[in-house]
Amino acid sequence: MHTRVMLSLSAAALLALAGCSDDEQSPAPSEGTGENGDESTMEMVKERTQAAMDSASEAGSDAMDAISDAADAAREQGATLTDSAQAEAETLIDRAETYLEEEDLDSAEGVMEQLNALSHSVSDATQAEIDALQEQVDDLREQEQN
Repeated sequence: MHTRVMLSLSAAALLALAGCSDDEQSPAPSEGTGENGDESTMEMVKERTQAAMDSASEAGSDAMDAISDAADAAREQGATLTDSAQAEAETLIDRAETYLEEEDLDSAEGVMEQLNALSHSVSDATQAEIDALQEQVDDLREQEQN
């Protein structure tokens, strides 16, 4: 029992010292051995502990808000990059189709390399177009070799 009282008094003294600013003086812990001294020390420990928990809770809330804001910004930037990749892919698809119509296989293959690099950033429909164009390029290359 005495160990618990001593630990409580020590914890209270540390919290009281840690909680004081440069201008404040910490009240000395009660040196009485009666219950009133122990109760007031325990009350002070509870108050300081609650203040620390409130402060930590507020800091955690602020951190979660910052994380949420960062996630929103990342999503917006990701959407912008995806839109840009989609637009570039559509331009390259048109160019590849033109090269295939002109039977300019080397140019079409060069454009297909660029399209394949973008394929992970485009819609499924655009990916299907890229796959179909790749098949046409492969078929033409095979015909050329025969």
